[in-house]
Amino acid sequence: MMELALRREDGPVPLEVLATSQDIPLRYLAKIAQDLKRAGLVRSVRGAHGGYMLARDPAEVEIIDIVQALDGGMELAECVEDPRVCRRVAQCVTRELWRKAQDAMKAVLSAATLEELAERQRSRKRNKRD
Repeated sequence: MMELALRREDGPVPLEVLATSQDIPLRYLAKIAQDLKRAGLVRSVRGAHGGYMLARDPAEVEIIDIVQALDGGMELAECVEDPRVCRRVAQCVTRELWRKAQDAMKAVLSAATLEELAERQRSRKRNKRD
């Protein structure tokens, strides 16, 4: 997603180019791309100049959207979302800790957008050249 945000002005980017630039096996990246497409985060363009591109403005894509598209739920412990999975949930003192940690992680990932991260990356590359 970061690579697509950085190459946004270039139009569709072939999966092979993304795989090479991110050092990700092509078959694995194809699965990731399908998950992102199903989530409405990327779209594919067919043809000689086809490839993948962002389906939404990067300023509208929260990092949590990407994580959830690829990893599904973000539960640190099953019992946080469904207390029925553990018979000791009533006396468990760590469940509340896991809930707080999970809430904090979701808050951090919801507060950051793909555009913010892409801009930080661009800035880092500019500073490295100077």
